[in-house]
Amino acid sequence: MSPPTELLVALGEKRGDYVAHITGLLGAANSRDLKDVEVTDEVFDALVAGLDHPDSRVRWWSVQLLDHVPDPRAISAIAPLLSDPVPRVRRNAAHALGCVLCKPGWSGELPDGALDELVRMADGDENAKVRRQARQSLACRRPT
Repeated sequence: MSPPTELLVALGEKRGDYVAHITGLLGAANSRDLKDVEVTDEVFDALVAGLDHPDSRVRWWSVQLLDHVPDPRAISAIAPLLSDPVPRVRRNAAHALGCVLCKPGWSGELPDGALDELVRMADGDENAKVRRQARQSLACRRPT
């Protein structure tokens, strides 16, 4: 397991110091500084791989951290998690696909099908928190 993957799994397993793990992965841990980070390919690849991890906590952390990575590839990587079986992960993915505050330089462009999925979630997700987040993400989107 690569060092970035070890840090990500440690976050998911609630082992150790969260701030140290996040800083070890991204070089910063607060939202103000995260807007300016540039992650290595190794870290980016570990975060994307974490989106498919069997532990939903690792998937949640992967979305959480990718949400703050100013790399357009992150949006495409997060979009499939709108269909995650775990509501908490779906809600975090919906947030990430609508939050321009977390990604000030983001154009707001979404991958094919993601906008339709957010609309579906806002109207019919089984979880009220997911529905609410999807509605909020749709309301906060920048026009593309």
